[in-house]
Amino acid sequence: MLRLVKKVFQDLLDGYPFERPYIPKSAPSAEEAILPFNPADYSIEPEVLKQMIDDCEDFVLLDVREVWENKIVQLPETILIPLKELPKRVNELSLRQEIVVYCHHGVRSLDAVYLLRQLGFKKATSLIGGIDQWSREIDPTITRY
Repeated sequence: MLRLVKKVFQDLLDGYPFERPYIPKSAPSAEEAILPFNPADYSIEPEVLKQMIDDCEDFVLLDVREVWENKIVQLPETILIPLKELPKRVNELSLRQEIVVYCHHGVRSLDAVYLLRQLGFKKATSLIGGIDQWSREIDPTITRY
């Protein structure tokens, strides 16, 4: 290490043109760490989710709304993990499992999908329009709030 420091100082004294100094990598750069995120690439239409349910596909339906919202209405066989608890409870989910995330209107679910994708959940998608759009397009018997 001392040799490296001496070499850097000597190069500075010699007028070495540092365009990009060598910095040992201990963590990825911001560019490397931030996942490019286009919401359309990580979203699913209500009709597609309906088909997945009808076809009995293997996936997890994750509700990231608050507990009180879940008590009003929920989709069947849902796992409830409110968005603010997701970072602490992410270990309850499988990296290999397809995950469809929903909320009320589709905003919090996109936040959740962004987080999940950053953590390695490559099969996480957000339900476009949330449970509200689901109730308008797929199941009008679901309570709207």
